[in-house]
Amino acid sequence: MKRYRYIWMIALTMMAFTSCNKWLDIEPKDKIVDESLFSDYRGFRNSLNGIYQEMASSTLYGRELSWGLVSALGQDYSAGESGEVYKEAQKYNYENASVKGVIAGIWSKSYNIIANCNKLIEEIEKRDSSFFPSGASEKDLILGEALAVRAMLHFDILRLFAPAPITGDGGEYIPYRKTYSVTHETKVTNAVVLKNITEDLLRAKDLVAKNDTIVNRSMLLTNSDNRFINGYSAEGGLFFCSRGVRLNYVAITGLLARVYLYANDKVNAQKYAEIIYNTYAPKTGETRPWGFTSSSSVYPAGKPESSVKLVDDLLFALYDDRLASKVEEYKTSNYTSLYLNGIKDLYSREMDLDDYRMNLIESSSNKETIVKWNDIGSTSTANQRQYKFIPMLRLSEIYYILSECYAANGFPTEAEEVLKEVRFARDAKRVVTGAPSEVFTKALIWEGQKEFLTEGQTFFMFKRLNRQITLGASTITADFVLPRPDSEDVY
Repeated sequence: MKRYRYIWMIALTMMAFTSCNKWLDIEPKDKIVDESLFSDYRGFRNSLNGIYQEMASSTLYGRELSWGLVSALGQDYSAGESGEVYKEAQKYNYENASVKGVIAGIWSKSYNIIANCNKLIEEIEKRDSSFFPSGASEKDLILGEALAVRAMLHFDILRLFAPAPITGDGGEYIPYRKTYSVTHETKVTNAVVLKNITEDLLRAKDLVAKNDTIVNRSMLLTNSDNRFINGYSAEGGLFFCSRGVRLNYVAITGLLARVYLYANDKVNAQKYAEIIYNTYAPKTGETRPWGFTSSSSVYPAGKPESSVKLVDDLLFALYDDRLASKVEEYKTSNYTSLYLNGIKDLYSREMDLDDYRMNLIESSSNKETIVKWNDIGSTSTANQRQYKFIPMLRLSEIYYILSECYAANGFPTEAEEVLKEVRFARDAKRVVTGAPSEVFTKALIWEGQKEFLTEGQTFFMFKRLNRQITLGASTITADFVLPRPDSEDVY
């Protein structure tokens, strides 16, 4: 039986977060024992940073769970215009050998990182707070983030490999792994997995709260440049900077809203979405820490100064210094431009030609591409940085969750107002009414298609609702449940 080792992560030669600290130089590098790694507080910091770096790999959120496989499954790309593997994925041909390989990679990489989270959790829970330079606040922060990563990865495995809760399926599809040394753990139902996910996230939220809402409160209450890049005034040093590329308090709260909505628990989804909406979201006449990227920053596609990632309202993003290059390398090696599935035409059909998100779509010879993932040659330092970000959770999604919950929970006026706010923030001035009608639901779906385009969430949106994927008047019947790999030996 193969056992995934914890040590691979420590031997990485590059860091995703070079501004925070350096990897430990421990010998021999191929046989580092756990005692050596965790004998110093820096080992815990480096371990956590390594986890985030691996999450940003092409196997997971750096490609397959963002602009790659999951976007193909969500029909973001035109048929046959996204490379051979994704062409088969768009047909839900999960038995194709190449598609099976990608799916197996997602499963094994996810559980590999989960194992490393579990090792980090086990080791840090043995340590007294005095072991860490910043005491309990630092210990709790690392522990909380490791728990949040564990929960998030299990959640996305569940969203891929099990039917959506709305179907009422009671089958057992994936295991929830909480220990590092486990040799076997049985698969459990959706309900059990979701219970474990929410328990981990709730605990994580409370653990990171001291740092993010008290000790280093300013790191989440400043502009996006400080949240994602700078923040040099953080108490405790650079490890506590750049909270936007870590699972911070606001991001974990947002993940709770996402998870509860997927579980069809709209009461709790509303509760956690409201925490962000009422505390952090922009309000007229008030200064709030988060806002939406202004239309003046979103130039027509291809213009060098365009804010292609809409970074201002990101609650959480991963980071890869070579992300734009990797996207271009994929296009070159697969002889594709990743042409979109005609979504730009929907702006006119839906009377949203004033929506600035349309400016992120570039048209040429009746074919469309998205510039979100391109390096379009900006000379602005801030805009150059955006090419390295992998959007994971946006403030806009919190608005959509809240609007959907208000509509379902008997607050139609509030549902319409929240949707109006986020649409106006994107310059879409048409007012949508009719909550909670089917017309309103379709409007929310259309918002998601625009906002999540090639970010990997479109597929999950349609799966959660158990609806056929729609593209204007066209519908595509999706196979929403990916098969588990032939070998589930993840150890």
